This record gives sequence, structure tokens and C-alpha cells, in this order.
Amino acid sequence: MLHKRVSLAASPVLLALLWQFRDEPLAVCTCISMLAGLATWCLVPTAATTFKRVGLSGADMSKPARPVLAESMGMVAATVYLVATFLFIPAQFRTSSHYVFPFDRLGEYLSALLSLQSMVFLGFADDVFDLRWRFKLLLPTIASIPVLIVYYVGYGVTHVVVPVFLRPWLGNAVDLGVLYYVYIGLMAVFCTNAINILAGINGVEVGQSIVIALSIIAKDLANVNSGNPAYEYHHLFSLYLLLPFVSVSCALYYWNVYPAKVFVGDTYCYFAGMTFAVCGILGHFSKTLLLLFVPQIFNFVYSAPQIFGLVPCPRHRLPRMVMNPQIKEPESDDSGPETRNLHRTVSTAMRSFARGSKRVKAKLGAHMVASRTGLEGARPLGLTIIRIYERLGLADVERSMDGKLLSVNNLTLLNLVLIRCSRLTERQLNNHVLLIQVANSLLAFFIRYWLSHLFYF
Repeated sequence: MLHKRVSLAASPVLLALLWQFRDEPLAVCTCISMLAGLATWCLVPTAATTFKRVGLSGADMSKPARPVLAESMGMVAATVYLVATFLFIPAQFRTSSHYVFPFDRLGEYLSALLSLQSMVFLGFADDVFDLRWRFKLLLPTIASIPVLIVYYVGYGVTHVVVPVFLRPWLGNAVDLGVLYYVYIGLMAVFCTNAINILAGINGVEVGQSIVIALSIIAKDLANVNSGNPAYEYHHLFSLYLLLPFVSVSCALYYWNVYPAKVFVGDTYCYFAGMTFAVCGILGHFSKTLLLLFVPQIFNFVYSAPQIFGLVPCPRHRLPRMVMNPQIKEPESDDSGPETRNLHRTVSTAMRSFARGSKRVKAKLGAHMVASRTGLEGARPLGLTIIRIYERLGLADVERSMDGKLLSVNNLTLLNLVLIRCSRLTERQLNNHVLLIQVANSLLAFFIRYWLSHLFYF
């Protein structure tokens, strides 16, 4: 197998580099992260067999044959990630006679790992017991307690800088007090569930997480040599958590992208969201993090009528796969030899053209369409929102002859992309969503570094 051969060849090289640069924490973190990625790459197919044997599996409803795949493979990636971050502790906090051991920073790092470990455990419990949504909102709150406690003990900073146009009335800064802890607690809840809501096709959960993580890493690398020790520490702290995350996520993406061999489960979604929340809280860049989450924020707001029961919400809102008619040989054999030869020649030419043209091939194969829900039990406010969405071009509404609303597409970003870009395959739909995420990251950096001076200076 390719993954085993590559891992066996690369592991000795990475171990040698790890020993060579053992005094450089960032280099050590990079080597450990790559080793963690190789371990995840090899362990996922092995663990998938065990998970299927104990019943942790599900059907891929976006495929014609609906193959049964192992679920909760995010547990494997998260476990390897935690082991890698544990092993990195000695390299990050090596004692020296020239300074006092930084117990406060060790406490921050351990609180982050404790929150992540708690979230992984609770996410796996959700995969096994299929918890209701009201419990899913509670789980991140519980897991974020260690980070909130350490933030309170170590920093206690609860003031926010006021935009320029509000300073004549509010001053340069406002102390939010306990409301600031409510804000960062809600951010942890949002980040974990936002990844989980924007899901349903092969690769989209892991793909969007990789794009967000790489965006944060790019920001950290650009600011890690700022000359301010405290500022540099916060960016290094973020790098130490995100480098192994990207590595294990890329390995998991290899097995989860179309055509998927495994499902990542809610475990990965909670694990990824809590990783971002911890980095944003303890790294002090929560506003930048929210800018990177604009597609997820849009998806949440767009889905709100169904999430809050204003519009009927089915259990599964993922897009549907439909098959297009294929080119077939003539079924009747009553024609003469010349006619049959002509039919065969035309059919062969058409199939050859389809193989040579990606456009025709997409039309002949399966493609995704937006799933729909009926509006029989919708509330008046929900119907009003649907009409607004329709006017804005954000909803595909089916009406009766007398103009009554009958059905609408399920309100998710995936279905919206299918409305605006028809006849996409599952792979193409995933790529479209990832392109949206990349474009949003570029826009977020533009706002953060080129427009922020208009509001803050």
C-alpha cells in the first residue's frame, strides 16, 4: 500500500531531523506534526475495519450503491493529535538555568489540551448515542470550561477596543466584565457546531477546516517575528496547536474526500471547532477568527428558519444524487444488418465523445441536486423569511397554481450552491465550497490588514 511505503520511507528522515533540530521548538513541532500525519494516514484504514465490526458505520447516501463506510474516524485523527501535542511538551518547555520555568504558559497549554480532549470524548459520545441538538449546544460549553478558567486566572482582560466612530460616546475601550466570558464561551459553542452544520458530502468538513487552519497559520507566520515577546508568544502558541492539526487533517482528508472510504463523524467536527476556538481565545485573535468563519456564519443564519423550527427541518438536509440517462444500444433487434451497424457506429461515436469531453461526461453521469422540504407546517414568520429569500435569489420555491408555497430547498450553503450552479458532481460541489472558503480567507486578510485602520488605530 502506498501510505505504508511512504510512511516507512519518511519516518526515519523525520526522526533524524527531529534529533538534529531538537533545540528549536518550532522545528520539533513541525517534525512531530508530520509524523502524526503519517501515523493517521496508516491508522485510519486499519481502524475503519474495527469500527465497522462493532457497528460504527453508515451508508453513503450520495452514492448509487450506498456503500457502508466506517464512521467516527475523526476519533483516530484526534487521538493521534493529542499524543503528538503531549510529546511536544518537553520541547516547548525545556528547563534552563537562565530563566524561571513558565508555569503560567504550561497551564495555558495544558488547559487547551484538556478542553480538546474533553471535546473529543463528548463528540465521540454524540457519534455513539446520537444526542439531540439541545445537548450538542451544551457539550462545547462543558469542554470550554478549562480554557475559560485559565483565561480568568491568567489574564482577566475583559475590555474591548472601541471603533473610532464610537469613541466620542464610549471612550477608547469598554470593560465588558462577565459578558466577555459569555462571548468567548458562545464562540466555543459556535465554532464547534458551525463545522458540524456545514457538512453532508465527502470531504467538506475536513476540507473547510484545513483551509481555516492554513489561513491562521499564514497569519501566525507573518507576525511571529514582530519584536513584541508577548505578541510572538501568542502566535507561536497558535502554531504549536495548528501544525499537528493540519497534518492529521490532511491525512484524514485523503480517506474522506470523494469517493470517501470513511466518514469523519461529529467527533472531528467538534474537535476541529474546539481547536479553532482555543486558538482564538488564548491566542487573542477572536475577531480575526470570526472573519475566517464568515461562510459558516452565513450558513448558520441562512439555516436559522429550519434550525429554530420556523420551517420544517428533516433529519438529513444533504443534497440528493440523481442519475442521468445513459447512452444505450438499441433494444430492438428487428432492423436489418445495415441499420444495426449504423446504430452501433453512432452509439460508439457518442460514447467516445462522452469519454473525451468532461462536459458531456458530467451530463451523462450522476450529479447532485438540492434536497427539498415541504412547507405544510411552516409558521407565518418562516414563510415570510422564505419569500424574502426568494426575492434575494437565495431559495428555490415551488408554488401551486394559486400561488401557495408548497416546498423549498433545504436551507444550507451546499443546497444554495447547487441552486446557483446546477449539475455539479459531489467532487465539484466540495471544490466549490472550498473555493468559497479560500476566497473568504483572502477577504478576511484584506479586512484585517488593510481596512482595520479605518476603525481602529
